[in-house]
Amino acid sequence: MKYHKRGVYGVIGFLILVFLGVIYAWSIFIQPLEQEFGWLRSQTSSIFSISMVFFCVGNLAAGVIMPRFGPRVGIFLAAATIGIGFMASSFTFALPMIFISYGVLCGFAVGLGANIVLTVSLSWFANQPGIASGALLMGFGFGSMVLGPIVTWMLSFLNWRMTFRVLAVIFFILLCIGAVLLVNPPESETKKASGKEGAGGAKDYTTKEMLGSAVFKIGFLWLVLLSSGGLALIGNAVPAAMDVLAGQMGEAEARIAATSAMGMISLFNGCGRFGSGMIWDKKGLIATLLSVTSVYIAAMVLLAYATHSRSFPLLVAGFIVLGTGYGGTISFGSAMTRGLFGQTHYSMNYACMTCNMIFAALIGPPLSGYLRTSTGTYLYSYLVFMGMGAIGLVLAALMKKQRA
Repeated sequence: MKYHKRGVYGVIGFLILVFLGVIYAWSIFIQPLEQEFGWLRSQTSSIFSISMVFFCVGNLAAGVIMPRFGPRVGIFLAAATIGIGFMASSFTFALPMIFISYGVLCGFAVGLGANIVLTVSLSWFANQPGIASGALLMGFGFGSMVLGPIVTWMLSFLNWRMTFRVLAVIFFILLCIGAVLLVNPPESETKKASGKEGAGGAKDYTTKEMLGSAVFKIGFLWLVLLSSGGLALIGNAVPAAMDVLAGQMGEAEARIAATSAMGMISLFNGCGRFGSGMIWDKKGLIATLLSVTSVYIAAMVLLAYATHSRSFPLLVAGFIVLGTGYGGTISFGSAMTRGLFGQTHYSMNYACMTCNMIFAALIGPPLSGYLRTSTGTYLYSYLVFMGMGAIGLVLAALMKKQRA
């Protein structure tokens, strides 16, 4: 198949993933909801955790739906679910309601849609799993940066209820268009592979075979540890920045600055995904693990010091570095699935790999919210996540020994 056709499907997948990445902009909604309902930070953080758990459930559902019904049915289902989820969120009057509407429905729809879009788009680039995964997932990471300022403007102009309703319509229409445009490549295209680690992979593993491998188990645990800190900050980025800015400027100005700072996480989240994919294709598994873990630890050091010294520029630097590191973990998960375990069972295998986010979502955001509520600062969260990063280095060493 000619390269320009591959490029078209790559661009379509990229654009859809940008919009689906709005789920990472949850922290924008925290302040309006807390002001209206008096909810605690630990409670609003739990909404994001639930959405991440059902993001993983949606990924698993994609692994079942894709082989049986094809991508079109799955994407239409995601369109309907996210439309209902956002619309129902606009009628929230109690915490359990938004747990279900945003956490369950929107999280599920994004996971379902993102997995199918990624699987179809990536299958057009069978011989470049690292770079292709990184480029496509870069779009998903860019979501909150691209849409964050727009959603912030909508919140101030329309209020949060109407914002959810507008998002419901936009996402329903967008995903329906994606369902019509995206198609699988010819079978010959999916068989292209270079046969080396980090590129094509020598064998197609079934899901059972993958789950039983030591390499998968080590990589999965590594992803849980590093994703915990990444999700914790993404789910609390705006309030964490506003804590540092408290007393330095008015609330309205602080909100704008905090939202812009969150955009830096999104921007470098996307760049980290692409950079990690390039490292994978050129240097392989171990180099990717070590580089991403080192960046993650450096980010936590910066964030801890920025919070202690109340330095907003240093906090932004920490956001940038953490976005890069967290983005690297996402790209690593996709590249590892495709590069080591093959394309044939990619959808379900990748769904299982993304289940690391269930554990990460149940650890990171709630822990961060609890420590913020009990201590009045995010400092101790960064110290805990720093320790998790150190364990990640140990796992990288174990992975190197296992691969040897």
